[in-house]
Amino acid sequence: MIFTSPALLISSTLATMWAALFHLLLGRSFVDLVLYWFVGLIGFAIGQGIAEALGFHWLLVGQVHIIEGTLCCWIAMLVARWLKV
Repeated sequence: MIFTSPALLISSTLATMWAALFHLLLGRSFVDLVLYWFVGLIGFAIGQGIAEALGFHWLLVGQVHIIEGTLCCWIAMLVARWLKV
């Protein structure tokens, strides 16, 4: 389960790293950074859930689905930027 401590730490660290990179590339203000961080965490969690539900086991670090979480994280941030939330 994703809510165990090491998996939660790895997931939130990866989502934070991707949000910081996304903000570095496309962000403008501090509010953008906070928005991308929040949306990135949600997107990564959705990717985790989808991978667990479908039984994907491509690239795992412990219980963390790196590829699926990263992909959903970036999609969520791109959608947030496109919608200009």
